[in-house]
Amino acid sequence: MAKCKIIPIFIPFAGCPVKCIYCDQNQITGVAGAITEDDVRREVAEGLEKNSSTPMEVAFYGGTFTMLSVEKQTSLLRGVRPFLQSGEVSGIRLSTRPEKLSAEDFSRLKSAGVNTVEFGIQSVDDEVLSASNRGVALAEMDRTVALAKGAGLKVGLQQMIGLPKDSLEKDIMTARWIASRGDFTRIYPTVVFQNTALYALYKEGKYKPLSLKEAIDTVAQLLDLYDAAKITVIRGGLPQMARSSYVAGPYHDNFREFAESHRRLAKIFRTYKTVASVEGSPKAINYLVGPFGYGRKQLEAVYGPVTFRSIKGQAEELQIKGEEYTHAFN
Repeated sequence: MAKCKIIPIFIPFAGCPVKCIYCDQNQITGVAGAITEDDVRREVAEGLEKNSSTPMEVAFYGGTFTMLSVEKQTSLLRGVRPFLQSGEVSGIRLSTRPEKLSAEDFSRLKSAGVNTVEFGIQSVDDEVLSASNRGVALAEMDRTVALAKGAGLKVGLQQMIGLPKDSLEKDIMTARWIASRGDFTRIYPTVVFQNTALYALYKEGKYKPLSLKEAIDTVAQLLDLYDAAKITVIRGGLPQMARSSYVAGPYHDNFREFAESHRRLAKIFRTYKTVASVEGSPKAINYLVGPFGYGRKQLEAVYGPVTFRSIKGQAEELQIKGEEYTHAFN
């Protein structure tokens, strides 16, 4: 899936029928208040001025776009229209919830320039969804995703790990469901913000977030699963966010890089008894070495000194020189 530069427009909590127990969009996005058509037009123009490469996409994040009134949706989308007509913007993506949508809704959105819809699935386990106050059922997700794809839209499905009542087994089940339906995904670890119901549970000792190590290990396994299914993971970990209300949980600016390093390390540790050197593309080597030399330190703690060689044009698969185990590990 080719990367596209995005102009984000945040509509925190706009249209949301419920407030999920973990959510504080005002803190995450740094935006408060309603967005108007004029705001959209101004933000798109400013975004284009800051970037020399066009076309770009405009993305509405942070609320439930499709649960705004049709009039409000039309107004916000109209703010993008001049840039679609000029060719400076190639399309629009929406982040929303997977309910109360019809084939006619998707047809209307597509005619307004929407080409991608992202649904916050989070989990396919009913117990996790109920405990998180999501208020949406798996059957509704299935129905809506099928309608969106039937309308010719790209579909992104967002997953969260570490929610109340969650487990690694449930995370894997969710990832398999997403991999069988979505065009791409995002994986977010659950963290605790002030001014949320999850914060109250945390303070009462009724919720324990994943440790950073647990979250990295889980996401590393999910990245392997999505990679095998050829599903692009466009984000692993939370974006850089306002720290003022962050309380606890597995947040790190380099979360994705740690997970990428961890999953490559896990494969090497399962396969090789000794390792003398590793070769690969610059990207593959950088992912293995990891942030702050995390991967390199892990390898050398097990195998001793290891030579790393970055080769431009090399395939993404790492080439390991060492002695393999004669039996497989589960």
